Amino acid sequence: MLKDEDEEKERLKSELKELRSRMVEYEESVIDRLTGLHNTRHFLILAEHEFARANRYERSLSFVMLSLDNLEQLKKTYGDEIADQVLVTVAERYRTKVRSVDILGRYGDEVFVLLLPEANLTDARKVAERICKAVGEIPAPSVSGPVTITISLGVTNLTVNTPNLSDMIYCAEKAMKVAKQKGGNRIEVE
Repeated sequence: MLKDEDEEKERLKSELKELRSRMVEYEESVIDRLTGLHNTRHFLILAEHEFARANRYERSLSFVMLSLDNLEQLKKTYGDEIADQVLVTVAERYRTKVRSVDILGRYGDEVFVLLLPEANLTDARKVAERICKAVGEIPAPSVSGPVTITISLGVTNLTVNTPNLSDMIYCAEKAMKVAKQKGGNRIEVE
């Protein structure tokens, strides 16, 4: 009888270990390891679903794309480790300024994205302003000392000019690039 209990405990331990391993694999497939935000692939899956819902039911949907200003300069000045710390700080501040229903993701090295269900363009701009202020008002802590961060944001929403998610992303990216061209640390709406 004792032998059967020991075998059962071992079997359960083995199953638990396998489940934990699968959970880690799943998290790595949907979460950006550095920032803890959705990775690009998973963000796009969630965004496509939300876009279809908003389009079908004629609901508001807005999209924000943001990029760190001068990340390459940060890397040259402080190194990759400090740049990574800055990215983590931006992600943390970004996360605190949105609702639980909003979908956040890391879209590229220095680019983050945000989908705002049930938010019109005015609402999205207000969120973008909060994010810009939160990121820029306090230097990011690092092992080399505080690092000043600024970001450029592009904001757009679901309209007849954005009949699909790709077009929304394109419009937000275009607006973000205009913000960068105008010196950064600003928001542009497309």
